[in-house]
Amino acid sequence: MHFLTDRRMLLVSAVCFLFSFGLQAQSIQFRSFKATNEYTDSTYNLSKPISLNYKETHILINFVDPPDSVKARYAYRLTGFDNRWHENGSLTAVNYINLFGGDYEFQVKNLNFPNQIATLKFHLDEAFWQRPWFVPMIVAYGLLVVGMILYFIRMYRLRNQMRLQQIRNEIAADLHDDVGTALSSITFLGEMAKSRFEKKPEEIRPILERIMNESREMMQTMRGMVWVINPQNDKAADFFEKVKAFSEAVLSSKKIAVTFLIQATETLPLGLEFQRNLFLIFKEAVVNAAKHSDATEALIGIKTEKNHVWIQIKDNGNGFDPRLVMEGNGLRNLKNRAAQLGGNLEVQSKPGEGTCLNMVIPIA
Repeated sequence: MHFLTDRRMLLVSAVCFLFSFGLQAQSIQFRSFKATNEYTDSTYNLSKPISLNYKETHILINFVDPPDSVKARYAYRLTGFDNRWHENGSLTAVNYINLFGGDYEFQVKNLNFPNQIATLKFHLDEAFWQRPWFVPMIVAYGLLVVGMILYFIRMYRLRNQMRLQQIRNEIAADLHDDVGTALSSITFLGEMAKSRFEKKPEEIRPILERIMNESREMMQTMRGMVWVINPQNDKAADFFEKVKAFSEAVLSSKKIAVTFLIQATETLPLGLEFQRNLFLIFKEAVVNAAKHSDATEALIGIKTEKNHVWIQIKDNGNGFDPRLVMEGNGLRNLKNRAAQLGGNLEVQSKPGEGTCLNMVIPIA
């Protein structure tokens, strides 16, 4: 009878121990759940499902095991973020930052009772840049932008090519007109010299001189235009030196002493169209002075200042009264070419006082 009593007491003691163990193993409590969006903090009710705004990426979870608060050593993990267990010692708070959207389950256990795990689930909304469609959309947008850039580059180059082709066609037309005019004049003078060779040989010499002058002017024009279309010759100083050489060659053939005042040391780039029109302006003005002014001296002044070219071509020849002389093709061409460059051209002249041509042309 005593033996049975002892067995009953032992059984009751074992049941009480196991019951006490179970209470302690399942006694971890979550105290608070806080989330922040870096500006404001929010505390959530643990008795309701927790759903966070996508901006609330920083969370702080507090927990405790009251029966074993002194000796408890905790370990935790956040499934959906990191499935590994991390020891937290006796600390009763865990902090996570910069979480991405998704479903999470926070698990914590007291290492003194490792088989019993307390869990807390919560949901964090996905930001729009975390959605599956966001990366493909950005890639597609980037490809679209790159495609548009390549398209505009292609169109820009195509327009430049078309513009260059137009300029080449205009240069070819100018050369055709100049060469055709010069050759027609030389042919006419040659026929004239041939007809007078036997009857009036003394009149041949002036005709030959005119032929030589026409040929010389044509040669200088051809050299100038070929130089202009060379893409390596795009500096202002080089261009004006070529203009100087051309003017000296044409005016010296008429025994006109020419003085140059050039202040164009800046290495301003000059486009092909700009050089073409400006060279033709110089050519027209210098050839007219050589042919019609009967001058003995000429002055050509060139200066670049504040993205403008200031040009003056002056002679001491016969001059004319602009009010009485009808504007011819030569003067009209000069003004038109200056206008094409966005500039202005003025002609000042008086009978017996020579002619002065002034131009102001912007450099793009």
